[in-house]
Amino acid sequence: MNQVASGGSRQPIPPGLIAGLIAAIVLDTVLQVLWKQSALSLPAGFTPMAIVAAIWHQPLFLVVGVLFAAQMINWLRVLDAADVSYALPITALSYVSVALVSSAFLHEHLTPGRVAGIALILGGVVLVSRTDPHTAGDPA
Repeated sequence: MNQVASGGSRQPIPPGLIAGLIAAIVLDTVLQVLWKQSALSLPAGFTPMAIVAAIWHQPLFLVVGVLFAAQMINWLRVLDAADVSYALPITALSYVSVALVSSAFLHEHLTPGRVAGIALILGGVVLVSRTDPHTAGDPA
């Protein structure tokens, strides 16, 4: 049996929380990549009015808006099931997935420094994931 830092036994992570964390990572990854794609469609030397016009005429911006709403609803459900100090570090996996997807589809380069940063994120996620989603005394 795994032990948490406080000395108590570790409880299994509820399947709904796992699903919510995965959804948060996937939504953030898709959202960030589509947002970048949308930004690339903006006219050069854009003015505030040109940005507003482009947003209303570019369907990807509307998709980004819908994804933001879905992400917010999902995040509220995740926070209902876990401490933010647990959930937010786990969803840092989206930094890893965004880097990998951006490399594959946007042809961005993964420099040695970025790869080292990704490794640090993965290490942090492993450490946080070995703790309970709720701290002692948490009313949830």
